[in-house]
Amino acid sequence: MVTPRRIFVMGDPQAPMAKVMAVLATHALLGADGRLADDVVLVSIGDHFDYDLDDPVGAGAEGLRTLRWLASHDPAQVRLLFGNHDAARVMELAGLDDVRFAAARALGRSISETRRREGAEAAARRQRDEFAAQFPDVATSGLAARDYASFSESQRELVIELLLCGRLHLALSGVLPDGRAVLLTHAGVTTRELAMLGMPDERDPHRLAAALERQMRAAVDARRTEWQRGERTPLSLEPLHVAGAAGNEGGGLLYHRPAHIDRPGGDPAWELDPARPRRFEPRSLPRGLRQVAGHTGHRKCKAELGHDWLTAAAYRKEIGGIRTLRVDGDVVVYDLGILDDRPGATDLYLIDGEMRFAAATDYALLPLAELIVPS
Repeated sequence: MVTPRRIFVMGDPQAPMAKVMAVLATHALLGADGRLADDVVLVSIGDHFDYDLDDPVGAGAEGLRTLRWLASHDPAQVRLLFGNHDAARVMELAGLDDVRFAAARALGRSISETRRREGAEAAARRQRDEFAAQFPDVATSGLAARDYASFSESQRELVIELLLCGRLHLALSGVLPDGRAVLLTHAGVTTRELAMLGMPDERDPHRLAAALERQMRAAVDARRTEWQRGERTPLSLEPLHVAGAAGNEGGGLLYHRPAHIDRPGGDPAWELDPARPRRFEPRSLPRGLRQVAGHTGHRKCKAELGHDWLTAAAYRKEIGGIRTLRVDGDVVVYDLGILDDRPGATDLYLIDGEMRFAAATDYALLPLAELIVPS
């Protein structure tokens, strides 16, 4: 008799390992030995590093522990998606060692303090005159001080190891318990990415996942020989995902998140840069496609989607949770939970539940009836 599998997708595990384990224990996914129970299949949606600016070194060690623990399970039991924080280790930060990165982080923090005390113009001068001069291979001071502050060489080596053995995926697909087929990526795909794949009209999640996986395998194969020789040449997923470089933050597939482009304080020229978009308008989601993504927590959605699209329940909620961003015709709705199926609707199910800040007992995992890994 075959034991039925319990399949769950976990949002960004940017939290101490103890919190990750508490979440898994809350959902009764751990066996007596502290590892995943034999009948459990777990998908991590990506982003295993960077969550505590007060203790970046400690947070870096915790992220390393978590990713190693997840990867210590058989591939049939744990699937790992590639997030932008994972990618940065082998892209923006590929050439740095621990000593040099610590110096970049310290200068970046000093520039952040200048911005707080003296304003953006003074900080921009220091970015240009000091940071860019000392660290021309680090895109911005904010990348070192904030975004990827917990970087270490050990993290990079683990990410390379997992890429070389095929453990990190760019995309998977699956089926929700009610039968809806879904594409799983870290941050979702828009019509931009489908056009770059040469599949502008494709809406089958399984075929799209296979196409994205081919892109990942080709990118890794292009670096395989160099990495095996110990050369830390940056991975490239361009033009789908563009790494930060030369004073510019990255953008694209693993960076972008939904936003109301006309919201107060928005910067459409930067957010929608076609070469490296950091945001996307929800109506640019491929019509009729259902997707699961992490990357964007509820607080960020509330700030960037604006009040017009939020339901009353979503507006009242402070933090965490699984949410649906739905486009139906030209109507955009952002609501809590997985909305009931509506034929023809375009759904993005967002599962980054802000693990570090949410109570483990409140942290939701997304169940799947089936998980499909491209061959």
